Amino acid sequence: MATRHILDSQDPHYQEGRRMALELKHDHVLAEARRAALERKRAGSGGDHPRTSKRVFVGRGKPRGRRGGRRQASATVTHPPVECSLSSSVEVPSEILNPQEEFEKNMERLSNILASCPSAEPQRSSASSWSFRQQKASERWKEARPYHLQCLIAKEAVGHPSCCLCHEPAVIRCRECLPEDWFCGDCDVLHHKKQPLHNRESVIHGFFEAIPPTSCIIKGDGGYCTHEQACILPTVKVPDCSCEGTNFTVLPGKPVILITINGRFDLHQPLYKCQTCQQQWTPDSKDLLRSGYWPASVSNSTLYTLDLLSSFQELKVIAPGFSRQAFAKLLEHRTKQHHKYYFFLYIFQSGYINGDALQRSFLEFSYASFEEDQLCCSAPFTCPACTPEMLAVSADGNRKLYRFQRNTRCSDDPGFFEVLFVAEDSAVSTFVDTIQKAVRNTQGRGTCGDSQWTAARETSRRASKLDEEGMEVAVCRHGFLLKALNMYRGEIFAYPLYLQKELMPAKAKFFAMDVAFLPALQELTEMKPFLSIMHARAHATKCEIKWSGRNQEGAGTTAGEEVEQVNSYLSRCALTTKYMSKAARVDMVTLHAMGWNHKKSLSLHQALSTRYVKTCQRLQDETARLAALKTELHCTDELVSQWLSDVKEWAADETPDTSHATQGTTHRGLQQSIEGLYLSVRQRKQTLYRQNDSSKFRHRLRRKLAEDKKLLLQEMQKYNGLVLDSATNIDVAAVEHSLTGESSVSQIWPWEVHGSANISIKKQLHDQVMLAMRLQEEKSILVLEMAQHCTWLQSLAVVLKNKMAEEDKGNEGLCFLLRRRLSEVSERLQVVLQQYKTALGPEASVLLHVEAEDPSGLSSPDTSEDEEENTV
Repeated sequence: MATRHILDSQDPHYQEGRRMALELKHDHVLAEARRAALERKRAGSGGDHPRTSKRVFVGRGKPRGRRGGRRQASATVTHPPVECSLSSSVEVPSEILNPQEEFEKNMERLSNILASCPSAEPQRSSASSWSFRQQKASERWKEARPYHLQCLIAKEAVGHPSCCLCHEPAVIRCRECLPEDWFCGDCDVLHHKKQPLHNRESVIHGFFEAIPPTSCIIKGDGGYCTHEQACILPTVKVPDCSCEGTNFTVLPGKPVILITINGRFDLHQPLYKCQTCQQQWTPDSKDLLRSGYWPASVSNSTLYTLDLLSSFQELKVIAPGFSRQAFAKLLEHRTKQHHKYYFFLYIFQSGYINGDALQRSFLEFSYASFEEDQLCCSAPFTCPACTPEMLAVSADGNRKLYRFQRNTRCSDDPGFFEVLFVAEDSAVSTFVDTIQKAVRNTQGRGTCGDSQWTAARETSRRASKLDEEGMEVAVCRHGFLLKALNMYRGEIFAYPLYLQKELMPAKAKFFAMDVAFLPALQELTEMKPFLSIMHARAHATKCEIKWSGRNQEGAGTTAGEEVEQVNSYLSRCALTTKYMSKAARVDMVTLHAMGWNHKKSLSLHQALSTRYVKTCQRLQDETARLAALKTELHCTDELVSQWLSDVKEWAADETPDTSHATQGTTHRGLQQSIEGLYLSVRQRKQTLYRQNDSSKFRHRLRRKLAEDKKLLLQEMQKYNGLVLDSATNIDVAAVEHSLTGESSVSQIWPWEVHGSANISIKKQLHDQVMLAMRLQEEKSILVLEMAQHCTWLQSLAVVLKNKMAEEDKGNEGLCFLLRRRLSEVSERLQVVLQQYKTALGPEASVLLHVEAEDPSGLSSPDTSEDEEENTV
């Protein structure tokens, strides 16, 4: 039975225990208070004076404890330990205090502690915190560097290992059989008989040395020695015996070269022999493909692994300048690392890893994969968000995608992807001849409004050392590549017009390019002309007001510069394609384009949702800025409408200033010279790096740029000397500032005012109103594109399901491909819907009909009705 203890308040042990408990409690309370004070000081250290508390205790009231009141910091925040002891200052109570007296006494002690506590360090910003973390990481790496070096050296020690199977002394280490990586000679032969591609190392010479799979270690009377062995290519089992016997042996067949991501292996094809009927057979192409190999030749004497070709394709998409020669050198290095003596045996043979054979096999594999995707209803050059209604197409030339002349016999061979992405040259040439007959040719620079623009010229001199001088590329407003053509006569206006004609089925509303003012050709298309944002800055101000995308109703915030983003990627392809044959160049550029579009399609839902969120936020900011500008200028809604009309009328008026009757001819000549030089400088600066990859040619352009700029300053000073009224002088400092590229304000010359008062201020308000209107349009456009993206995925799922039903009794392999493709599309649709619903928030009701139209089209035929309801 338990004994009941009675506490005696007069017992010395009881008093000592109570004193210690009170001391611990006081220490805990004071530590918590001190920690809270440090947090308040740290939070208020952003200004010059510390933040004071809004609540002042006067001796009464309920204090904020650990659970009472508002928390000042997260529970995960750690603080440095408090290096002070309060036990010496604790008074032993002679009697038990009431709660009010105890609270007042604790507050007095807390005030003394806070007064003596040093001020906390200011809280670091995110940038300084990142710098601090990087500094600490560098210090830790520096401290660990000697240890890492020691470990790196220690791993080369052989030691006295034992075989993991028979526990005999080991002579072989396999880096791919971890953790049981040590083998003796006999166990190594037995274990790696069916795994000849493992990375093995021998230690018979007292150190690790890589050995090829054709070498084995045998123990003799004089010690260990290396012998050659025949290794069989690993393949799937291919029983092809008429007697259906199960007793057959596998013998080394004809030699075969296997090239993997780890280099080259000299192996033998398996030769199957039936012990019953003595029939022999070897794997055919179908068996090799099932085993994961792709032939480098029709005879199957050299094979590549599918993983190698897929890795090379991904490398080409990620790094377009990565050549096949560099990849072959990489494979040779991997061969040397895995079996260096095997490498030196063949290093002097020509074509150890043949780069030409690698490219040929890679293109064959890529074309077969493309045809497979076509059977699965793939559309590599279709933007899901622009189907069926496309808003804008952007076209521009890329003069870095040129190709040198090559006198090779295989230059006329057709490519694998003819006319798929790059238009046929003969069709483009016929169209160019038709356009040149329809309009009058202009020598040198053509005109776009009042400005001179190189892209408007219809005649150009061909380069002597080039076959193709570049490519003209068309993309949608989401950066999907749509169509391209080879340029042979420079960047003439007929090239983008051909792309415009080819993309007419897309029913785009706007077509953005360098030049938008050519009335003789506007009847050939229904698309509205559209000047991109960057190109509009290099045109005359009136031309910008009339044709810039910012001022086009219904264009949204389409920049028209999406093609520049794609060209920055395609320009890197020229590092390798400029030395290829014509057909190989077309094929490789097409593969790069398909890879680019595939990456774009995977991130399209993220791009649209992010763009929608940013557009909503920017719309609020620009609307507030417009209201502030109207208040600053004291503009009513009627006055704003009047100013917008004034700006449009001013841009449409092309009448020159003829106020100077006696000096009109001289003034007009200077005006045209100044306008031409100014636009020439801006255009040259814009295309300096975008269209030229030769440093020697860029040096000549810089010199010409400096000469034009110097002449422009002289012409402006000459004009200011002739003008009597100082109010109509040119502000030279403002012009120089606009040429630096830092200013986004269009240059309005004094003679362009035409009697319009305050045209600069009116244009400022006009630009702000147009920006707010385009942002509002962009918001609606993005919602439509999100709905089109979801509808496109849903329609694709329905098409796949119908096609899978048609192929159910036909090609079994295609049926499984369609089933896998249907599963991928269904999963992707759910991810896209969730992303758009999160971005749209309450406005996500526009997508509900997309999800509820036909949920049965998003599931496989083996899915039950209950599972279909749960997946939608």
